Amino acid sequence: MNYKRLLLPVTLALSTTVMAGGHREPYQAQTQLINKAFSEQQASTLRVATFNMAAGRVSSLTEIAKAIKALNADVVAIQEVDTLTGRSGKLDQAKKLAELTGLNVKFGRAIDFDGGQYGLAIASKYPILKTAVTQLPSGQREQRIAFEAHVDVPGFEAPITVFNTHLDTKEAPDMRVNQVRTLNDTAIDTRGIKILMGDMNDVPESVTYRELTRYWNPISDKQADFRTWPAGNPEIQVDYVMTGKAQKWAIKEVIIPQNNQQYGNINWPSVTDHLPIIVEMKMMEQ
Repeated sequence: MNYKRLLLPVTLALSTTVMAGGHREPYQAQTQLINKAFSEQQASTLRVATFNMAAGRVSSLTEIAKAIKALNADVVAIQEVDTLTGRSGKLDQAKKLAELTGLNVKFGRAIDFDGGQYGLAIASKYPILKTAVTQLPSGQREQRIAFEAHVDVPGFEAPITVFNTHLDTKEAPDMRVNQVRTLNDTAIDTRGIKILMGDMNDVPESVTYRELTRYWNPISDKQADFRTWPAGNPEIQVDYVMTGKAQKWAIKEVIIPQNNQQYGNINWPSVTDHLPIIVEMKMMEQ
């Protein structure tokens, strides 16, 4: 009996089974949100902001809440949030911010810290339908996450998926690049309208930035100065608002309150060490 001839079809079958797998399967591409373009009059408006609150270490939570309200955003991505930590007086900062602002606020845990937890939050004027946390590769350094929230914003045909993140701080970019790749690997499987915001701890045109822009479109405005850190005398941009590549947006307004600008009657450097980025835009193609 020729065993080689008998084994060949089995080997081919096994090879076919392995090769048929992979990252992008047809079911991952299925979506109920069909491609559609809108006129300026038809287009729905979204106002978003990213804001690193430094866990309330620069000012009080009352002042931070006033600042978040002054953003007047539909959705705010908030970095450096404490829950029941010793340094924050055992206060659930996300819960307290919800009380003080009247917004829906959800917390995403990154690490256990100082008797409580530390991580990210997403605040919204509108219902947050569900959330998810994706751990990003962090080695022996502080665990970083991507915090995902699906927000039901009126005027849009599907919930908006907001990703909030705060990447590693080390000068060498290798860790951040791996973190971005994991974030992108998660986000690409999400169909629909996507926004990415957060503190990326790296500057435009860096390798981290280039890795991000493979999957995301950074918000740009030639009239805006995007330097956000440190708030009192900004030197570099580390905070970003980006949109998914499936959509096209018309940018109506970008605000970074530079030069101690009293935007919303808030002295921003007295509140935290990062300036916020506020973006108002219209979705011209979904």
